[in-house]
Amino acid sequence: MTTPAGLPHFRGTNVPPPPTGRRHLPVAADIALAVGLLVLDAVGAVAAFLLGIDVSGDWRPFDPGADNSDVVFTVDWLYVGIAGGVILLTAALPYLLRAFVSVALQVLAGTVVLGVAAAAVAYR
Repeated sequence: MTTPAGLPHFRGTNVPPPPTGRRHLPVAADIALAVGLLVLDAVGAVAAFLLGIDVSGDWRPFDPGADNSDVVFTVDWLYVGIAGGVILLTAALPYLLRAFVSVALQVLAGTVVLGVAAAAVAYR
């Protein structure tokens, strides 16, 4: 039996051990996942902010009787805090892929959103 030229030949003690454990996500894919998740996090935080404004009754889009008066933003910041908690919980999903850049950025984004919500409640 002939072996193809150019391929490594492993015999006896020259055999490498089989790969163990799970492999990491490639760095480029990890960065792309992190950017995509940050975009989704930003959209979710803004949506939670707008939902809080809508629930508190301070904002009425397309109000036919609008008199162009100032809008007071007394937001129920609980929605933004929940969004921050969801962002922190979703950090577990990239961890299953061993995407450590995405995990770090998800934890950072979740902490920032929770911090903003807590600061707004303290300021209010």
